[in-house]
Amino acid sequence: MDSHTLVDAAMSFGTPLYVYDLPFVLQRISVVTELFKDFDFHLAFAVKANFNKDILSALEKSGAMVDVVSFGEYNQVRSVGFTPDRIIVNGNCKKKEELDKYVQDGVFSINLDSYEELLRLETVLSRPARVSIRVNPDVDAKTHRHIATGLRENKFGVDFDTASAMIERIRSNKMLELIGLHCHIGSQITEVEPYLEAVVSIKYFARSVGLRVQVFNLGGGWGIDYGNGKSLDLEEYRQKIFPILKEFGSAIVLELGRWIVAPSAYLVSKVEYVKKTASKIFVMLDTGMTHLIRPALYGAKHKIIPLYETKGRKKIKADVVGPICESADTFRKSYTMAEPKEGEFVAICDVGAYGYAMASDYNLIPKPKEVIWDGKKLFRSS
Repeated sequence: MDSHTLVDAAMSFGTPLYVYDLPFVLQRISVVTELFKDFDFHLAFAVKANFNKDILSALEKSGAMVDVVSFGEYNQVRSVGFTPDRIIVNGNCKKKEELDKYVQDGVFSINLDSYEELLRLETVLSRPARVSIRVNPDVDAKTHRHIATGLRENKFGVDFDTASAMIERIRSNKMLELIGLHCHIGSQITEVEPYLEAVVSIKYFARSVGLRVQVFNLGGGWGIDYGNGKSLDLEEYRQKIFPILKEFGSAIVLELGRWIVAPSAYLVSKVEYVKKTASKIFVMLDTGMTHLIRPALYGAKHKIIPLYETKGRKKIKADVVGPICESADTFRKSYTMAEPKEGEFVAICDVGAYGYAMASDYNLIPKPKEVIWDGKKLFRSS
């Protein structure tokens, strides 16, 4: 999607707004599907990354599955046509009535996050249910501490001893079918080694308990390049991980969210002020941390591109900030850019994941609009 399309979107719909490149999303699905072509492979889109209905509808038509972590996400994907047999249910705090609904509907798998959850599930088994166990292999994903999920100290999943006890209990229950193991060690992972460590440890665990894994759910977490040149090397991933996966001889599920949608979207914003003080220049936008909280929450650094003519403009170092009444409302500090003028547009890049999905109503500033580019035209999203 070029800058002219983004400017057209801003002029047509107003700012701030998210603009999603739908052909890019579908192309990413093709890439990962081709990569795993030699496996019985299922892509399950991680809905927590982006729950936009038009994007979900396109994913449904593509044949993908989905991974949900809440009952709200479950209802969202059902509303756009996903049948229960294409839905994987994750989450560490499933309510009893939610488990009952998942059992009644017959979802593809309920991924059990604790022994206690297994006990709760047993109380609502009015019909057979398919389950997997989320194992926590105590692997450092080498990512931000807030999105690391595979360490012993994290709240997600169970250790191997607990998983072994769960397997024994499930084997004794004719209403439960244990289809496999699930392992999600974190997000925005840019090195292959943590995946290798996790997969190898799970292979040996499965052998130690005599478990034939029908479905090996690798979770997700593939990291993208946010402008620092670091992303997961898929060729290295193929060379190091695939030989071990072939030893399992099982179906493979991959729960990707960020890698699919993050690079597809831009947050287009208008420059309201260029404020100059004795010590700083502030470029003040009409969007802020309530629309994109990743910089404030994770220290994320998103590339910001000008949607105005930069030729002949003076280069400045500025803090790019928003309108929220918080000092944390800063997208970039001392960011080098061609000096903008009031009323001109900029685009914050790679915001398709954990962008609008994490937006809030803080300060009662309205949420941004969402616009889809389908390759031919722009339209307001539902």
